[in-house]
Amino acid sequence: MKNQYDYVIVGAGVAAATIAKGLLEHKHDTSILILEAGPEIIAKDRRFWWDYITRGERPYTFTYDQKFEADSTGNIEYQTDGVRVKAYGGSTMHWGAWCLRFRPEDFNLHTNTGEGADWPINYEDLESYYNDAEAFLSVCGDDNANWIPRSKPYPVPPFEWTAADGAMIEAWEQLDVVYQDGDIDPGTKTKIKSGKMPIARYRKCMTTGTCKYCPIGGRFNAQYVLDDLKNDTRFINFEVRVNAPVHKVNASSKSKIESVTYTDNLNGKKHTVYGDTIILASGAYNVPKLLRASKNEFWQDGIGNDYDLVGRFVVSHSMLNVVGKAKSNPNGWFQEYDFPTLMSHSYNTKEHQKKGKIFMFKNRTTPNVDIAQLMIEGKTREEIDEIVYGEMTINLQAFLEEKGKFSNRLEAKPGVDRFGLPLTTVHFSRTDEEMKNANDRLRLLEQVIEKMGLEVTSSRIDKPGGHHTTGTARMGTSPENSVTDKFMKVHDTDNLYVCSNAAFPTGSAVNPTLTLTAMAFRLVEHLKKTNQIKSKIEDVNTVDTI
Repeated sequence: MKNQYDYVIVGAGVAAATIAKGLLEHKHDTSILILEAGPEIIAKDRRFWWDYITRGERPYTFTYDQKFEADSTGNIEYQTDGVRVKAYGGSTMHWGAWCLRFRPEDFNLHTNTGEGADWPINYEDLESYYNDAEAFLSVCGDDNANWIPRSKPYPVPPFEWTAADGAMIEAWEQLDVVYQDGDIDPGTKTKIKSGKMPIARYRKCMTTGTCKYCPIGGRFNAQYVLDDLKNDTRFINFEVRVNAPVHKVNASSKSKIESVTYTDNLNGKKHTVYGDTIILASGAYNVPKLLRASKNEFWQDGIGNDYDLVGRFVVSHSMLNVVGKAKSNPNGWFQEYDFPTLMSHSYNTKEHQKKGKIFMFKNRTTPNVDIAQLMIEGKTREEIDEIVYGEMTINLQAFLEEKGKFSNRLEAKPGVDRFGLPLTTVHFSRTDEEMKNANDRLRLLEQVIEKMGLEVTSSRIDKPGGHHTTGTARMGTSPENSVTDKFMKVHDTDNLYVCSNAAFPTGSAVNPTLTLTAMAFRLVEHLKKTNQIKSKIEDVNTVDTI
């Protein structure tokens, strides 16, 4: 079995797929090995799809974290069960495909508020890579959107708002909640529509409402990209090994990382594979645990951990969640898509950064009924009408921005999970001020529901959790304040990179996947330039030797 590669990548999610594709298209014979702890789940299978739409069963459910696999300490429970997919394709197996850019102020959180951290790069450094990421993921969006500076239009047109979105728009307008930033185009007096959710569509949607398992691959999944790379005859040195949890990164000196060691879960044998460059592209859970487990004579507290920063500054998104009920549904509204179409950045601005930004969106509308199923069950027309036009609920939600704190930390606890990865302990607490601010924001959402003429039946701040965990091996300007540099290379090493949500210094108020993909594109450019420089140096040395 081959054990020497140009690149060894740990984790097989969207970051790994982006990096591998970029490097292979640049140089077709580049040798790349991806190691994935989880199994491969069959994609685009009609049998699995039928199980999903008839019984709600997803073929990857067994790969989710289990509650007993993680502990939570602090003054608020950290939800770890059921939030991540550990499989070939990573969490893009089950993600919602929401693709929003971070805003410019998100890169300067500490400068603007005195809390959290600044990124060592700014929005302008990442803007062109956001364009690449949106094209790669086939993101649909509104070209007239002006909530964020952008130099290229979205590659795919947006979804239309649903019928039920209109009632919430009217409520927002009464409360001065902006969903159309800029409101009026001065030249045309036409309203600018920028409240449409950008979604990674990938291919034309044929089965609306079954995004969590699509029989045609209509929503982006990193698995499809990796499959294409494996089947492309140009890329003869590309390989993926699943059921292969990595448990140690090995160094031959302080700066030189030479290999990783993994276990083949199918036979229990351990293997060591060598790479000129090692990239940790697993999530914000596994990267810090792996770095801290990789102790050696050069890194006695784990690689990158000389200043006890690995695993610290855990950032999460909590969800604000308000449900309103109406006694009847005269228009027959129901959930039209498996994702939101209406959003607002009204409280996702620099002015709200100190208090904690929120990103609002209208989510579920019920009754969310399968009329065909009701007919199969023998319901009469009158019975179906009673359900469709009966009681209705509308759900308004918001992601709440959290700020990284030194005391909030993720680390391994003794033992391993079903896939051979270390178990987890998360230490997470909120201050009284943060709880007050969250409750203030929750009251705003309740007001929207009340303006719609609905009765608030549920209002809560959900637990923080692993859905969007970031910040456990964050980027920065020096080993004293961070784990990696601005190119996500672990400080004081020459060839170990972290391309993961773990490298994010802040989590913003929006989903992280688009930003991670943009960061992966940026890393590819950096690696291409770095290796070109190395080749030139080697050529010069060869001439000198001759």
